[in-house]
Amino acid sequence: MTVRDDFLQEIVERAASVIEGCKIEVVGDRIIMTPRSSVQSWTIRRVQNAIDACGIAEERILSDVLIQFPGEPQRCPDVAIVEDGATEKYSHEDLLAAIEIVSSKYDRNDYAIKVQQYAHFGVPIYLIIDPFRGQCSLLTEPVGDSYTSCEEYKYGDTVAFRLRDGSDIEIPTHTFKRRN
Repeated sequence: MTVRDDFLQEIVERAASVIEGCKIEVVGDRIIMTPRSSVQSWTIRRVQNAIDACGIAEERILSDVLIQFPGEPQRCPDVAIVEDGATEKYSHEDLLAAIEIVSSKYDRNDYAIKVQQYAHFGVPIYLIIDPFRGQCSLLTEPVGDSYTSCEEYKYGDTVAFRLRDGSDIEIPTHTFKRRN
């Protein structure tokens, strides 16, 4: 990280300690503050519950926990599944799946910036859940700065994928709420 990145991260940490109800993160050279909606909060909980029901240990299911990416902004995925035995400070190498719930209708952060960063660092699975469109995009097989496989699911479907440790994950979406 550069001095500028350290400075931006320090600002984010200070803001997060004072401002409640927002996700605050560094994206490129910007600080993004996104208010949490009830839909986003409920979706995060439902995703965590589904992952837990698949037998993934509680300590491997994280929400808004810092993941280190060398030379790049750190990320706090809405939901992350990490390797068995991973401990803080988590790195991109610990990350088996990153799951983001889109927080604004015209979101460039989840659909472009994070796709590029997660793929670049080889995060094997990136799931984007979009309550505005009522759909999920499951991105797998990272190569370079993109993913070579994208499966689309509409709300009501069950999103299914296998982690590189062999664990099968199924996330039913029939109870996910939509946003306008």
